[in-house]
Amino acid sequence: MILAAGLATRLRPLTNSRPKVLIPIQNRPLLHWLVEYLRGAGAEEVIINGHHLSDKLVDSVQRANFPIPVHVQKEKVLLGTGGGIRNVADFWDERPFMVLNGDILSSIDLREVFIRHESSGATATLVLKDEPRFNRVQVAKDGRILSFSGGPEKHLAFTGIQVLNPEVLAMIPADIPMSIIDCYLQLISKGKKVMAHVVKGQYWRELGSLEGYLQVHQELFQLKETPFQGLQVDEKQIVHDSAILGSHTRLDGMVCIGQECELESEVAIQGSIIWDQVKVKTGCSIQRSIIGDGAVVTESLEGVAVGKEGRVKLTGGSG
Repeated sequence: MILAAGLATRLRPLTNSRPKVLIPIQNRPLLHWLVEYLRGAGAEEVIINGHHLSDKLVDSVQRANFPIPVHVQKEKVLLGTGGGIRNVADFWDERPFMVLNGDILSSIDLREVFIRHESSGATATLVLKDEPRFNRVQVAKDGRILSFSGGPEKHLAFTGIQVLNPEVLAMIPADIPMSIIDCYLQLISKGKKVMAHVVKGQYWRELGSLEGYLQVHQELFQLKETPFQGLQVDEKQIVHDSAILGSHTRLDGMVCIGQECELESEVAIQGSIIWDQVKVKTGCSIQRSIIGDGAVVTESLEGVAVGKEGRVKLTGGSG
């Protein structure tokens, strides 16, 4: 399952036109990368929960021609991470199942995670890594998770990748919003094994903020070897075949330009991501910015995210 029902407020105004799981990563919706990631690990079928712009999500899935069945379960009311998992109870069978957040890009070995879960006797296994911005999970020396709010033991970050036994569904009330973390805390209090699978050195990035989203593209541009098959690295700029670039267009550093974009003459793009059907007028420069679907750029921009319904200034950090 891919958890994708959130409102994606940290990615506004870009997500006013797309649900978060459809934001483009190198001109390809994040969802496509995630389905490919799961299929490569042996997934037979995938379900996604949707709420914000769910009709667009359904339409995208229907047009995608994925190599394995992919379904969308709409949530009329946001049910949270736990409620969302419970809401698709009919999708699961008697085997353990894998759930991951819909705002990550990862090369973590999911097969290994699944095998370790089955051999450990755990009720649930959460993939953790050392990521200082997100380190909140307290882990005992034997690998059991103790809490999600710190403590004297070692702290690690939850990657949003997890394997659950079907018995977990009984801990989640139907049709009531609930966090899966609250469910894990209940399991821990009952003495159930909620285990950590700690990874080191494997690629994992969270894409839930504007700054993080831009930084991932910049990072990929600078890498020499791809962390995930199909991703472009080694300073390759990405321009869709349908984009029209006017005379004396200058592209500098990391640049991604989407389909049906029109750049007039004397346009300069540096370190920026341009989504689909964007128009950039003559003489404009765009630096360290993200331009959302259908925007019309009539002035030079630096350090902003622009959508049809407004713009926000980017911070200098990684977000």
